[in-house]
Amino acid sequence: MDEKFRLQLLLTRIQTLSDQHRHVLTGPRRAMDDHAWVGPSATGFAGRLAGADRDLQAQLGQARALVEARLHRATPI
Repeated sequence: MDEKFRLQLLLTRIQTLSDQHRHVLTGPRRAMDDHAWVGPSATGFAGRLAGADRDLQAQLGQARALVEARLHRATPI
């Protein structure tokens, strides 16, 4: 199996995982936005939740970008 084919498979897998999990924190964030939990600890939790969501989105994007860049380098011109 050549590198380009392996990278294509990896990119497909990353995209599938991204599609499946990119909105995993959307429901809890909406609940917090609707004041499902209030009080001093709720504010901290909501902030950590928003940060985790940003981190997840960034990491999914970075994984795709890294494999796409490697795939581009592996493609002969």
